[in-house]
Amino acid sequence: MLTGNLLGSNHMNIRATDYYVFTSRGKKHPERWNWEIRRKSKPLGVKLTGNGYQSESAAQFAGRRALTELLAGLAKEERRRS
Repeated sequence: MLTGNLLGSNHMNIRATDYYVFTSRGKKHPERWNWEIRRKSKPLGVKLTGNGYQSESAAQFAGRRALTELLAGLAKEERRRS
C-alpha cells in the first residue's frame, strides 16, 4: 500500500495518508456493513462506497482494496500530467 508516501510530483500533492476507509452498518439493513473512502483535508466531492458486507472486517478489506486502486489511479494521472 502507498500509505505515507507523497504521490507524483508536487503539482497535486496527493498524500496517501489524507485518505482513509470509514466503515459503518447499513441504515436499511443494519446486519450488513458498508465502506466509504474519505479524505481528511476536505471532502472528496463524490461518494466512493461499497455496501452489503457480512462483517466489518470484510467491508474494511474491500474498502482498503478500493483505496489502493484509487491512490494508484491518482498517482498514474499525476505522472501523466507531469
